[in-house]
Amino acid sequence: MRRITGHIIEKKKKWYGVINLYDTEGKRHEKWQSLDLEAGNKNKREAQYRLNKILDQYNTDDLYLHDKMTHAERERSRIAHMQVIEYLPQWLETHKINVSETTYLGYKTMIESRMIPFFREYGDLKVKDITGDEINEYYICIRTEGLKGSTAQRHHALLHLAFKSAVKRRIISSNPVEQADRPKATQFIGGYYNANELRILLEKAEGDPIYMPILLSAYYGLRRSEAVGLKWSAVDFDNKTISINHKIIENKNGVKGLDVMKTKSSYRTLPLIPQVEEALLKEKERQEEMKRVMRRAYSKKYTEYICVDALGLILRPDYVSDHFKIFLRLNGLRSIRFHDLRHSCASLLLAQGVPMKMIQDWLGHSDMGTTANIYSHIDSESKKASALAIGSALE
Repeated sequence: MRRITGHIIEKKKKWYGVINLYDTEGKRHEKWQSLDLEAGNKNKREAQYRLNKILDQYNTDDLYLHDKMTHAERERSRIAHMQVIEYLPQWLETHKINVSETTYLGYKTMIESRMIPFFREYGDLKVKDITGDEINEYYICIRTEGLKGSTAQRHHALLHLAFKSAVKRRIISSNPVEQADRPKATQFIGGYYNANELRILLEKAEGDPIYMPILLSAYYGLRRSEAVGLKWSAVDFDNKTISINHKIIENKNGVKGLDVMKTKSSYRTLPLIPQVEEALLKEKERQEEMKRVMRRAYSKKYTEYICVDALGLILRPDYVSDHFKIFLRLNGLRSIRFHDLRHSCASLLLAQGVPMKMIQDWLGHSDMGTTANIYSHIDSESKKASALAIGSALE
């Protein structure tokens, strides 16, 4: 019977554990395991402690079975005996290549801020032992802390993905999340402006730092990231088109431009509306004037973007939302979210009799069901048609 052993080693300024694993023929194979610690004497004791915990996981099963296991079987056993709070971050790093950066950062926040603190309270809860009961307790906890049902559903989806991966890799036999109750959510109905309110908004916003994002979202129903991410190269003044193919995201490291959109349908080319074209040409003149006036003080980093401030700096998405609230209050306008400009655009299209399919294409939704679910409550024209039909039938 052979006990699994190992040692710590420094590499690339990090501590690693080197684990001695053996195949069925007794041939030794080394497995390198990151210990998530910077190299140096100050972390050496902690590195050895973490390695010992990993070795304990390998050695918890009958030692004879370890001798008979293949390398893949031992790896599956190791992960099955891993604590849930260790498994979730590790799974996310392997899943990172399958999702957008925005989704990855969202998942990372959920795991670090909610899941790890909660499941740590369960002590040594292992992947092989977690059940729907613990997961239901987690849902109750986050709902009690104020998370909405739709947000809790995103946590549910993350956990389902993480443990689905464990099932696929034959680490566990069934997905514990399927034993839990999926959180319920009431449909959110956003506010929206009517045509007159939008006209007043655009009139008062002219000259404001976020006028262009407001204009673009009102006319095209752009998402915030799409509006501030719009580039001059996306506007074809000759062929009168505007292409939505780039976005700006914001995280703790600042802002970042991405050519990867939310869905395939988010990439869209739309007609250049005359009022928008006029505003864009004025904005181009304004930026050229600011370059001349500010000279070296004017940033050259974001010259390809439309939505920049007086010094040429990109408008941060969070700034746009925060400033929008202040702007509405200072101008005595009804309070809505910046994203509700997207709803306002859709409601006006519906009021003008534009079919739902065309609105889907305009907004860049992946399927018409999404559009219908969000905006069916404001489809007043179809309701009027239904009222006339039943009225005629019962005359």
